[in-house]
Amino acid sequence: MAPRVLRGIVRRKLTKLLEFLLTNYMSYSQDYTPFIYTTESLPEKGFLVPYSAPGREIQGREAVAYLTFIVDYYESLPDYLVFIHANENQWHNDLFGGKTSKTLKNFRYQGADSQGYVNLRCSTDPGCPTSVNPRDPTLQDTRHKDVRLYLADIYMYLFQVPYESVPEHIGGVCCAQFVVTREQVLKRPKTDYERMLSWVSGTRITDSFGVGWVMEKVWHVVFKMEPI
Repeated sequence: MAPRVLRGIVRRKLTKLLEFLLTNYMSYSQDYTPFIYTTESLPEKGFLVPYSAPGREIQGREAVAYLTFIVDYYESLPDYLVFIHANENQWHNDLFGGKTSKTLKNFRYQGADSQGYVNLRCSTDPGCPTSVNPRDPTLQDTRHKDVRLYLADIYMYLFQVPYESVPEHIGGVCCAQFVVTREQVLKRPKTDYERMLSWVSGTRITDSFGVGWVMEKVWHVVFKMEPI
């Protein structure tokens, strides 16, 4: 029986250059096991392939990779799941500069042990105290049929709650780079993640960018944190 992974990095691959950067980082860091997904229309050999709805191209940006990993490895998750964007340099990384590798080197896993879920960004701007109002779309959202117009319905489907349980406001640290513990992930049944993956990979309400944007707003809720 293979030993359980301590810290697994999950990310999607965009270009060979970015892959080279992360591979170099992995070569001198023995603390992480990479799980790298290709989200190209023609999946590249040698990488994991995220789920795609029948007859559809892969959509959902990093969200489809994150959820595919959780579903596929639900019974053998790492102790810590580290979800990061493809680029080594990210504006999301703030306290230790733009490099994700520096952020991870300075990350204190005691925080994850205590909270279960920790965003890798330290600044609360953008995203806090609130970033979206699912039950109160603006006139502009309605005119342009922006995905914000459908947030309440999306929330109801993702979390299987009635309209009355949809929060009036959602706020959390931006964006989609975070660490979550195995125990925190397992607070939801696998079927919850399968349902979320089905929406991410198959929805026609918005495009791939919109799917990623929606999930950025609710990742903390996915992992059982309060909406604000």
